[in-house]
Amino acid sequence: MKTFLRKVKLSFLAMLCGWVACNIAWWVGAIPILLKPGSSLRGADFLMIGTFTGIVVSITWLVIFLPTDLLVSDASRLRRLGTAAWCGFLTSFAVVAAVFAWVAWFEVVHHGLLEGLWRTLDKAALPYALGTCATGLVAAYVRARMDKPKPTSMP
Repeated sequence: MKTFLRKVKLSFLAMLCGWVACNIAWWVGAIPILLKPGSSLRGADFLMIGTFTGIVVSITWLVIFLPTDLLVSDASRLRRLGTAAWCGFLTSFAVVAAVFAWVAWFEVVHHGLLEGLWRTLDKAALPYALGTCATGLVAAYVRARMDKPKPTSMP
């Protein structure tokens, strides 16, 4: 039970770091959209994006990240910093790619390949892709970092 609660706490803190990274990456990805003429930014947009990403990251934590953390042993090679970061990035990228392919499919069917892909890319997909990939990468890296043994000092 102690290990379970420890892993829940550590994975939650790692996902919290992922959520912060998600919001930073989302706004960096939104810069090209915000620079377009006629676009405006309201204070409520920050709250809305923070709330929306918080809900999505919480669901992701419960459905993907926490179960993975509970199943992977502490001694696994998947807990290495580089390996964990790559696994987090690739997993989140796979989710983004699947959603993009699903959305693009409908546009391609109605408008043809090039026009459909262009219409899909023009729907401001960059912030969502960056935010999702940043969440996976940072959360997995931070969680692996939490397992690293602390150097002991000699008296």
